[in-house]
Amino acid sequence: MPRSRYPIVALACVAAFGPVAGAAQTLDTAGATSCAVRGYATDTDPRGTNVRAAPRADAPIIGHLAPPTKIDANTETGVEFDIVGSKDGWLLIRNGSDDGLTFDAAHRADGRGWVSAKLVGTQLRLPAFRSAPRRDAPEIAHFQGDSWGPDSAGVTAIHSCQGQYIEVTAGPPDGKTLRGWSYLPCSLQLTTCDGGVTE
Repeated sequence: MPRSRYPIVALACVAAFGPVAGAAQTLDTAGATSCAVRGYATDTDPRGTNVRAAPRADAPIIGHLAPPTKIDANTETGVEFDIVGSKDGWLLIRNGSDDGLTFDAAHRADGRGWVSAKLVGTQLRLPAFRSAPRRDAPEIAHFQGDSWGPDSAGVTAIHSCQGQYIEVTAGPPDGKTLRGWSYLPCSLQLTTCDGGVTE
């Protein structure tokens, strides 16, 4: 009695299609906090910034942020984008300005990916600097002086975000830096944030 050829065909299908199924790395958003804030790339690497499938340095690269744009001899600007999530010092981003955020074919439709918060900047819009991401949380600082506003508060690090609040280390000009929460930051780099926003 002749042997069946079906097992051979089945093995051939597994060999042909198995690697394809594993090729597309699923975007890992488990445990991420949801956000709706803005930021910009600060990585000065002329090759740009890798965008990853998960909030860790060894996660697969699924996209890329363009390198900074030189405005003049002393000024560069980074790609601006929405920050839609955060986890463990990483930010989930989408909607890069001027086509500066690109993804591989498998992740283009989703359009989101992770970058290290160490490579992201933002500008504060409102003077209230709070102890928690809530309007009723106590102010730990008020970034408003006689001749300067919140946009002059230097943001030295982004830590996380929640809703429309961002957690940063920032301080006034020539003042002590503090870690706290600021409402609705903006991603402008050459001008101040627009007015008309209240917390």
